[in-house]
Amino acid sequence: MTLNVLLVCHAGPAIGLGHLKRTIVVARTLQKELGAEILILIEGMEFPVENLYGISFKFIEPQHSLVQGIYDLSFQNKIQLVVFDLHPKFIPKDMDKLLVQLRIKGCKLVAIDSMASYSKLLELVFIPSFQYRDLAIEEDLKKFVFGWDCFLLSVSQSPQSWAPGKNVLVLSGGSDATGLGKNFPYALNGSLDDDVDLHWITGPFSQAPIWPNKPRINMHNHFAPTELDAFMLNANYAITVYGVSFYELLYYGVPTVVFSPYGNKDSGELQAISAHGIALVALNEYDAILKLKYLMANHELAASYSLKAKNKMMKKGDSRFADCISLLVQV
Repeated sequence: MTLNVLLVCHAGPAIGLGHLKRTIVVARTLQKELGAEILILIEGMEFPVENLYGISFKFIEPQHSLVQGIYDLSFQNKIQLVVFDLHPKFIPKDMDKLLVQLRIKGCKLVAIDSMASYSKLLELVFIPSFQYRDLAIEEDLKKFVFGWDCFLLSVSQSPQSWAPGKNVLVLSGGSDATGLGKNFPYALNGSLDDDVDLHWITGPFSQAPIWPNKPRINMHNHFAPTELDAFMLNANYAITVYGVSFYELLYYGVPTVVFSPYGNKDSGELQAISAHGIALVALNEYDAILKLKYLMANHELAASYSLKAKNKMMKKGDSRFADCISLLVQV
């Protein structure tokens, strides 16, 4: 009997692509490992999604009822499993009522990375993180799964041995919500060595970065590439905002400087990352430049970060997730 699965996520300019990227990884995994029939529901204004071949999907605009859309699709498609990967700020207020209705219908319910407060109505809360400090009620702890083998990464190649060089990759996020593209390229151009090749990835919801009129360094802008694997494999170093792509850089062993432009939102994770010695953590984008220069001048340190990162990320989360779902639905 085919397992019918509805995956629900957020994506858009105010949110970025992280939730959708993980949802696509889950979709591919459940197709491959469990032979599941997949439908993805994306809350957000419609935009081109190039890497969803072979997967049915539809958009629902934010002004429409996400709860009603989920409820309707679950009945129309005889859904047996619903997986949520939602931004915590945009979880509908009447989500609990929906979960109760879906459970009455016989659906298994799983959340990724959020909705811990609904754990009593869920079968599983899968946390793509090495730590989780906001665990819900004690009797629900068995429902929470997290660890270094839980990251849902959109990677398709194997890591390579690291070597020093001059290729620097900059990832500012799918939407560059804090406007790094306005001043950060000027600061990079004014600080890095003349022979640096800088590759800036512009997300699909981002404005193009503002380049200096006559750059000192070689600056390349890449707008919304379908995959980042080739850029990561070619990079000798990287600067990135904290998010899903940071862990993909760790998987590929790229010596990385990471920072959060969102205040203290990610401070707990970043402190732990610094303690693990797998990346350099910066206070902001300007501190990130100083730390990048330090990293580029210390090959032994960079090699150490690369090796430790690859060792931590050796086990990808897609297999762990498939195992959890297989037990849940007894496929």
